[in-house]
Amino acid sequence: MVAIWKKEFIQSFRSVFSLITIGIFIAVSYYLSDFVSKSSLITGIEFAETGYVSGLVFLIYIMGFLFIFSLFHDTINRETESRTIRFLVTKTSRPSIILGKLLGIFSFWFVCLLASFSIIAFFSHQFYFKTFGSLFVMLAYIVALCVLMSCLIPKRSMSMFAGLLISIAIPTFGLWSLFSEKLWLKVIKFITPYHYMIEGGTWGWLIVLLFAAIMVVFSILSLHRRDL
Repeated sequence: MVAIWKKEFIQSFRSVFSLITIGIFIAVSYYLSDFVSKSSLITGIEFAETGYVSGLVFLIYIMGFLFIFSLFHDTINRETESRTIRFLVTKTSRPSIILGKLLGIFSFWFVCLLASFSIIAFFSHQFYFKTFGSLFVMLAYIVALCVLMSCLIPKRSMSMFAGLLISIAIPTFGLWSLFSEKLWLKVIKFITPYHYMIEGGTWGWLIVLLFAAIMVVFSILSLHRRDL
């Protein structure tokens, strides 16, 4: 599992799009923090945490699904398509493959988020641990969903298309459901993470983590049932 974790983590940095993604996060953190810091000096008003982290919150809540599915939609099915999964299962267990892949992707996003918050901390003179934690919980949910879809969908081209649809649908309907009284949107409200992350407080975080854990279990079961 550790070897898979390490390989997935290192491989995450090798694509051009992953470097562009990191660059976007760092650029948004730097320029927004620089703007807020200079505005505070000019106006004499000390801006709250929201002013510094709003850019990252937007990137993850609105664009997070798109970033993660674009980078990792084929994390499992590329192994099954290329038949390298057969080699992996001779060396380690199927749960270890899933967990190793997850940890590698989590590590990539942890580094990306840590770099962004370190830049924010440089300008704001404090590290916003609570917001860091909440955004990482959101990322954990998206990553778990991405890996599950990669287990369920056998073809990389299909998982890319499904990932694009999910990247549009979940943020759109999840956020819309927070402001709508329509019955079908109320159902969506409780199966997407936005209600729990925005309105649920600490318990909301735990529910989102529970959803992520359930998706990990289903990923493992899906790989167990697949004929490799």
